[in-house]
This record gives sequence, structure tokens and C-alpha cells, in this order.
Amino acid sequence: MKKILSIAAVVVMAVSALSGCGSSGSSSGSEGTAASSQTSSAEVSAESGERATADEIVIAKRTDGYNYDPTTVNENGAVWLYDLFLEGLVKPNDDGSEIIPSLAESWKISDDGLTYTFNLKPGVKFADGTDVTVEDWIWTFERAKAGTEGWWAFAAEDIESVSSPSENVLEVKLSQPNAAMLSNFSNFNMCVQSKAFFEANGYENYLPMGTGPYMATSWAKEQEIVFEKNPYYHVEGEPKTETLRVVVVPDDEARVMQLQAGEVDIICDVPFSSMQVLEATDGIKTSAVPSMSNRYIVLNTRDEILSNKEVRQALAYATDKQEIVNMVLYGYGDVATTILSGSALYHDDELVDREYNVEKAKELLASAGYPDGFELELLVRSGNAVFEQIATIIKDQWSEIGVNVTLTTLESATLLDLQYAGDFQVVIGTWSDDILDPISAVENTLVLDTFSTGYTNEEAVELFNASTVELDEAKRGEYFKQIQEIYFEDVPINNLYHEDICCAMSEDIDGFVQIPLGRYRFNNLVKYE
Repeated sequence: MKKILSIAAVVVMAVSALSGCGSSGSSSGSEGTAASSQTSSAEVSAESGERATADEIVIAKRTDGYNYDPTTVNENGAVWLYDLFLEGLVKPNDDGSEIIPSLAESWKISDDGLTYTFNLKPGVKFADGTDVTVEDWIWTFERAKAGTEGWWAFAAEDIESVSSPSENVLEVKLSQPNAAMLSNFSNFNMCVQSKAFFEANGYENYLPMGTGPYMATSWAKEQEIVFEKNPYYHVEGEPKTETLRVVVVPDDEARVMQLQAGEVDIICDVPFSSMQVLEATDGIKTSAVPSMSNRYIVLNTRDEILSNKEVRQALAYATDKQEIVNMVLYGYGDVATTILSGSALYHDDELVDREYNVEKAKELLASAGYPDGFELELLVRSGNAVFEQIATIIKDQWSEIGVNVTLTTLESATLLDLQYAGDFQVVIGTWSDDILDPISAVENTLVLDTFSTGYTNEEAVELFNASTVELDEAKRGEYFKQIQEIYFEDVPINNLYHEDICCAMSEDIDGFVQIPLGRYRFNNLVKYE
């Protein structure tokens, strides 16, 4: 790891005693006053003065967004670019530890948790030079709430009304208390967009007009999206670079070769197997950011064999997670104990994972009535090299306890249809958070059964329901702690690992920031010439 980028924003995060949404006003009746932690990339040479920088930086990534509409988007290819051109009232700080001000300079939450009063930064304009009005905020929130065809309506569903009682003040009233509301305000579909721009340009190929450091000026699907400097940006001296050109290069090897040849300046979605090669390449440096993602094995508890908790526990003991991290991630990640990553709010740091123990696994299988093991089918998405590699390792590991795994490769759509219908035994899944609060991850695994385990636990559901309205951070943390312990004991999903987000770039690049949620922050990104 000798050349991993050392940036204050991407330090290893041990977030153990965090206060929900941090010191920025998450407690009822408190004021938000924290300042942004965006790092500066100014670098001055003692001999020659300030170094010259390039007008354009080229970034290559694996995928594009199917669309860039924040209410319906469902791909990280788009989501991770939103911080370039959209801003909300608040945002996660760079290390993912708290919510901090963005377009709101401070805020106050009423004692009953129903009214959020935001003091707005004055004079903010959209990138086309028009003023941001309260009508834009109302329209943005209403559209977010109505976006039921997407995944993100949850962020606005409790909003009852939006008003501006005085200049530069925005008041949002909720229909019920929502302990995750500050995190919800930071979600991309809650970032203010120009109502007039949308009405003039329509929905087709919609590139939102926002207040961020850049504006999206052109988009050729599956080819490139171009961002130009916002001339009206409200932070003096930012952004540092005139143009960012984001090109889509699906082939991993091609992206690596383009960086090595100097054809692009930054590559994202770097294969774990290529990181060490790039680290050893002159003129190139790498970035590995601990992420709020999780890779896991879904066990269908409706299945006769897998309905037995001892069987599920045996499979967990028979899974050597560290071997998977070493072989699949090449060490760029950590073993997972719970659905929440180590950098997530309310992660249970006291929960000790099971050690790989074949003999213990055999004892549990014998106790469950399967001393000679059994047959299992593991469905694998075709074309996903990581899933295929994990499946092959799992097949080998579980064979040590007499479990014979048949690997069935299916197209993604077919596999998901079977999974959502509950017509499977074992599949591999992945989850990536979009807000700091863990409410979405826990809700999808526990209440909505998005992972299709068929598992229910009334105590855990009651704890979750209590956590959604509990405004006391200590009590809320205890609820999530108990939920993680219940899941760990019952093993409806076998959490494998939390992977790093890997990028690489020219050594001439400075100011590269990527937060644990994956989003890029390029306000201070420069390329020195």
C-alpha cells in the first residue's frame, strides 16, 4: 500500500461513538454550526511560485448512468457524480462521520422533531445565473416525494409542507418524527434543482440544473458526460479546474492501459487485481477508500434445509471470510460482521465475528440432523467476475463440511426474478448505502425483505420501528446494536466483506476526494503541468 493516496478526507475511519448526524444540529432543538471539511489542493513551489494547472481533466469509469434524474436513477455510475453539480441543504462530511452544512448554514429542529428550520446561505444561484427560490425547493421536495417509480421517495415521504417564513429561511414540517431526516435531506434527490430549467427542457435526457461547482453541459449515453465550471458558484476560488470530461470505458484492462499511456488522468472502478501493479508504476498513484458497502450471501430461510438456524450458523462457521478478502479483494477491504460497515453510523464494534471453524460447523450440522451434509444450489450472475470468484471459493470451503454446492449461472434479470420470487436456495448479493444513516440498509434487509431471505423477527422489527422515531441518539444506537446482534445470531444473510473503492490517477493530480458513500468531490481537483 506504499502509494495509497494520503488525503484527510479518506483516512481510515473508526467511527465508534458517533452522534447520529454529528454536531451539525441533529439533536432536537440544537443549532447546526459545523463547517465543511473540503481539503485544499493549492500547492506552491518556493522557486517558481504557483504551478500551472491544466484546463481539462479526463476521468475514465466503467459505467454510465441510465439517466441522471435524481428521482429515478438507480446506478452508481450516475449517483457518484451528483456532488459535482447538485447540492442540498446539508451533506455528509468527507470521512462519512457526520452531517454538515451545505446550502443551509445552520438549522434548528423542534423539540417534537416535526419542524426543521434552515438558515440558508444568501445569494446562491443556479449554474445558469438564476436565483434559487423557495419555489425551487418546494418543487424539488414534491418531485422527490412523488418519485415512487424510483428507490428514493423515502427521503421526502414524511414532508408535510415547505415554506419560507422570512428571507433566507426555509421551514420544513414533517407529518411524523423521522430520526433519519437530516441524512435524508443529504440524499441526491433532495438536492435543489431549477424548476424553470426542467419546465423549459423537459424530462428526456434530463441533466439537472443545480448549484454545485460544475454544471453538466453535454451527455452522450455510454460515451461521455462533460462538466464545465459553474461561473456562479457560491464558494470563492472553487472549482479549480475549468472542465471535467468523464468518459465511459467498460473494459477494465483498457482503462488501466489508458492511464498508463497518459490518455486519461484518472480511472475509477479499478479492479482489485490491478491495484498493486498500478502502485508500482512510475507516475501513478492510487486511492483506496473504505466504503459503506457490503457483500453477503443470502440464505433463503423458506427452504427446508436453510430454515434451520443451526444449518445457517454452520455455513457461517464454514466460511473463511479472510480468504475471500485476500483472494477476491487482494486485501482491499475488511471482513464483515454485520450489514453495517465499520465506517457506518451505529456499527456494533463490540460484536465479535465467528472464527472459521470447520469442526464447529460439522458439530452444528450433526445437531441439525445433517451429519453427512446435503446438496445446495447457489445462483450466480453471469458476467460478474467477482460473484463468480466468490461462488467458486464458497463451493470449495463448504465442501469441507459435506455440503455439495452446485453453481448455476444465470443472466442478472433472470436471477433477480427468481430471488424476488423466493425461488432459490442461495445467492450472492451486494448493498451500498447512499445516506449516512443506516435506516435504509436495515429496513431493506429486515422490514421490506428486499434481499428475499424470507426471514422475520418480531423483536427486531419492533426495535427498527422504535429507531425510526427515536430522537435520542444513545437510545437509537442501542436499538441498532440489538438488531445487529439478532441478525448475527440468526444468520439470514452471511456478511462477507466491506470492500474499498479503488481509483488510480496520474501523480500530477491533486485534490482528489471520494467519500465512503462513493460520491466524488472535485471542488479542488487539479492537474499540475
